[in-house]
Amino acid sequence: MASTLTRSMLDAAFAPHELITVPDSVLGPVSDTDARDVLGTLGLPVWDNPWMDLDSKINEQLGTVADWGEDPADRYEHVPEGAAGWISLGVMPYDGAAFDPADGKVYCLPEDGEIYLLNSSLRSFVHFLYLLKTECPHIDLGDENCEWARCTGAEHEEIRLRIREAMSDVDPAALTNPESQWFKVLTYIVDPEASF
Repeated sequence: MASTLTRSMLDAAFAPHELITVPDSVLGPVSDTDARDVLGTLGLPVWDNPWMDLDSKINEQLGTVADWGEDPADRYEHVPEGAAGWISLGVMPYDGAAFDPADGKVYCLPEDGEIYLLNSSLRSFVHFLYLLKTECPHIDLGDENCEWARCTGAEHEEIRLRIREAMSDVDPAALTNPESQWFKVLTYIVDPEASF
């Protein structure tokens, strides 16, 4: 099933300042029409969460993997063509996330290991963020009295399973790699002490 995510769904889940849209004047390098629509209309959720640190300035400038200061060919054995020009999204603990502006696919550039497909489209990546926000809206790692901290392990496991099933429905290709950061995120839901 393709993503059915809409702006109104994102508006219901995120505060206005947490949804970043990119103006046309900045979208120049993005040729994939769906990725342009995601960035220009749908929006990229950037909010305080324990799983990732996304680029909150993406609406001002589209940074690339080359801007990270290291040629991917110097770090990885298998580098897809054009990887240095992929648009940076941010990091999922210690691993970079970027999308190919030509086809919208999102990749993980891990600290250890080889580059792999994180999501088959930027839209499904944003949909995954939406699923995390709507299922885990009250995570506050610094407050043991927060709603999340009061949940039982069984409740956390139910949430993890619901999110995994929804992710699989939206973008099954994103869950084919057992080393994917998404599995680390899902593990974190039931075990916040698990390391990324």
